[in-house]
Amino acid sequence: MIKMRWLPARVDFRRSGFGRSWRIFTHMTPEERLLLFHLGGTQTRGTEFLEIGSYLGASSCFLAAAAKKRGGVLHCVDTWLNVGMSEGQRDTWDEFCRNTAPFATFIKTHKGLSTDVAVDFKGQIALLFVDGDHSYEACKADLEAWLPHTCDKALLVMHDYGWAEGVRRVVDEIVKPRQKERGHLMQNTYWTRI
Repeated sequence: MIKMRWLPARVDFRRSGFGRSWRIFTHMTPEERLLLFHLGGTQTRGTEFLEIGSYLGASSCFLAAAAKKRGGVLHCVDTWLNVGMSEGQRDTWDEFCRNTAPFATFIKTHKGLSTDVAVDFKGQIALLFVDGDHSYEACKADLEAWLPHTCDKALLVMHDYGWAEGVRRVVDEIVKPRQKERGHLMQNTYWTRI
């Protein structure tokens, strides 16, 4: 049933010529990637999206494809050192660049820790996707650093809500009190307007 629900987004994504993005390794399900594409495509305010934790670029491609449709840009924030990933620490920068090359004109990269990058960031974010360090302390620090950069009624999307206790705790303590609508959960992804 879920696959049928996302069939229009899948067809739209494929027709846009971005089919090779499906082959990028990721911990996200196909439906979660289509959800990012769909949510990004529904934005009416602002054209800047920001992703914390870009890894190899799979989710980045889906968000950048939506940014392209909206005439906007996706900011990708990561160290690209694979710290905390189950595959082990390694430099993933070159692989990210190769994987996201079709979207290079719609992606601005910010290499560094999310909280450090936020200090000098000047944009206003319409969609914030958080998929960085899943510990409570790091996830909380990411939100505290980036929420001031979001526009009114921005979409906040949190990945790994289903298994990461730190992410769930941050959603309960920080996100839910700020929600402007009820929260939504699909598989491992929680999203709402803030």
